[in-house]
Amino acid sequence: MEKVLYIFITHQNNIINTHNKVKIMMNNLNNTNYILVKGGDVSNNYDIDSKILSINCNDKYEGLPEKVLKTYKYIVESVMFNQYSHFIKLDEDMIIKNNINYNLIKNINYGGKVQNTVGNRKWHIGKCSKESIWNTKEYTGIFTSWCLGGYGYILSRNSINLIKNDTNYKNIIYEDLYIAILLKKNDINKININSKSLFI
Repeated sequence: MEKVLYIFITHQNNIINTHNKVKIMMNNLNNTNYILVKGGDVSNNYDIDSKILSINCNDKYEGLPEKVLKTYKYIVESVMFNQYSHFIKLDEDMIIKNNINYNLIKNINYGGKVQNTVGNRKWHIGKCSKESIWNTKEYTGIFTSWCLGGYGYILSRNSINLIKNDTNYKNIIYEDLYIAILLKKNDINKININSKSLFI
């Protein structure tokens, strides 16, 4: 089990464009170890041919914490992904520059571009659906240092198994911060890495 799975998070309205772009990019890298994730479905299911994982969750901006955690849970509990020990979460528009060297990350449980200062508590306002309380509500919860989701971050299977059953995703609007808070509770330390050398 020495493989890395690239996870591109997108949504139903952009799944076709994302699929086409990612497929070409990963084919050019001769890498088949990737999936695309969208939400808004009534059940979780994975289509092995298209590499699209559909998750039963809110598919809007405010649903990102739920989508990401349910994705991780599905992956580590599915035999189809047993060969992977590490996972890289990426936004739909990110570009993989080089295939990652497994030896560089095999001992990392959680790594990425670390943010140590308190973040913008209003970043999400106006990005959520109009019916969401988060569309006008400032985030007043805790901050901890975290790996910025917009830069991509790495998680080990061991880390995901520690947090996969949490259901507090509706109370923290920022998915990357949410994951960091869960990992901190489980004594998983983050490692700052130069992710821009790998993907942008």
